[in-house]
Parts: sequence; structure tokens; C-alpha cells
Amino acid sequence: MAYQLSFFCRSGEERGDEALDRLLDCLLESGERLVGESLGPFDDSVAAFKLGTGSSDGDMPVADLLTLEVHVGVAEIAESVIAASPNDEQGIWGCDLLAIVTLSGNDPDWGLVNRIWAAVVSLWRAVPWDESSGFEIAAGASQP
Repeated sequence: MAYQLSFFCRSGEERGDEALDRLLDCLLESGERLVGESLGPFDDSVAAFKLGTGSSDGDMPVADLLTLEVHVGVAEIAESVIAASPNDEQGIWGCDLLAIVTLSGNDPDWGLVNRIWAAVVSLWRAVPWDESSGFEIAAGASQP
């Protein structure tokens, strides 16, 4: 069963691939080596990567790969924003970037999830959300 963690952001980014490149650069500067592959192609507003923390002794990941998607544009993500916060209690209406981390498998890469969380908060003041905890996910640890 897959688990998804979403981040609603105000980024000013215009293209999904450029936003994802910026996020990947931040991740590469902030920690261990990454392994992965680009997914797609998609339209200009969406970019995705299959990603994991690289082992120290090769090109193998230390845990199951996760999927990192970036969707850019107020209109592109409006439905997701309204579904998560119908009355805008969290102040996310008008967000222009939605980053989604999807975990599946038996050995999730929680270290990478934590790095992604820190990076999107640093870059774009992200507000985290998931289906089980809603916005309360931000009150606890990033691991559900």
C-alpha cells in the first residue's frame, strides 16, 4: 500500500522541471548521495523523479525508492488545494506548487523524506498534509 505526503507551497516557479531541479539541487547540497531516474515526460507544469538515498559502496539505494512529483501553477493544483482545505483554514489557497512524495514497499527511505520535508520548507515555506492526519502531520514528526 502506498503512502503519500503532500506539501503545499508558494514558490513563484513557472515550470515543473525547473522546480524539481531546484529541489534536487537543494537535496544534493544537504546530505547523502542520491540515486534515481527521471520519470516522464510530462507537460510543462509537472515533473517527477524516482529517488532514493545512495549506499556508500555503490549505486544501490539504501531503502525502497520513493516517487517525488512537482506540480506547478495555481490552476493546476487548485482542486487539490480545495480538497485539502475547503475553507482555507491553513492559508494554502493561492499556492502555486504541490510537491508529492509517494512511498511504497517494505523499507521506506524516511531519511530522504525528512530531507525533502526540510528542503521544501526552506525553499518554499511548504505546508505538509496527508490523508490520515491532514495538516496535523506538521505538529508531529514527519514519519507517520
